[in-house]
Amino acid sequence: MSSGLFCILMPKRPPNLKAQRGRSSRNWTATTRQSRHQRGYGWEWEKLRARILDRDKHLCQPCLRNDRVTPATEVDHRLAKHLGGTDDETNLEAICNPCHKVKTAREGRARRGSRG
Repeated sequence: MSSGLFCILMPKRPPNLKAQRGRSSRNWTATTRQSRHQRGYGWEWEKLRARILDRDKHLCQPCLRNDRVTPATEVDHRLAKHLGGTDDETNLEAICNPCHKVKTAREGRARRGSRG
């Protein structure tokens, strides 16, 4: 196949999407969400997070309650901050990523359901 024929058969290059990256269907802007430090997840949170992971022996607490042993990679608020939960150690627990995703999705559905 000659290079001339190859150029004819190849589709045109898609337009550069960089200019559109900042825009989304949700109109996400810098004012919609603060930085992690502004939301209270700076250096102090990192130290607290390490203490909770150590306290819980780096094991997912929701999994342990269901008789499964799973390494924890995250720390979660048992009672979400938007529901009045705090960063107190009694309100925090080590959690694995799959459990955290499920819990966050469940809380999001409940939150959206309570609005309408």
